Amino acid sequence: MVFRSQHFPVIFWLHSVTCLALTMLVCWALLTPDPYAVIRTTSFGWLESLADTLMHACVFGVLTLVLLTFSLWLWETPPASVVFGLVGYCVMMEWLQLFVPGRNCDPRDAIANLVGFLFGVACTKAIQLLRFRLLAAGSAA
Repeated sequence: MVFRSQHFPVIFWLHSVTCLALTMLVCWALLTPDPYAVIRTTSFGWLESLADTLMHACVFGVLTLVLLTFSLWLWETPPASVVFGLVGYCVMMEWLQLFVPGRNCDPRDAIANLVGFLFGVACTKAIQLLRFRLLAAGSAA
């Protein structure tokens, strides 16, 4: 396993902070009794009307894409621990909502989280394939 952060330290830290911030934002949004209270009075109030299932899939798709591309950047392929950790995170966040007043654990949301995860994996694979093709074309030239 090759660790490549020493080549681009600024990009490494920006991507690290983005991963951490996005993970914390998802935790906050899913474990807050009323996450829409923050945006209800802003121009982002329309987000509340967006289908809940679609929101779960999109959020976990973006989270997976960001975290897996980060691990692609660090190593040639994401470690199994990162992939299984994301799957566990998708399910665990719904389960933890059982303990938050005003929230409920909905199996459909867990499924939407996993669908978003799969979409993020597919996008990451496409990026990985594109990256390999560009590197192969660059070395052939």
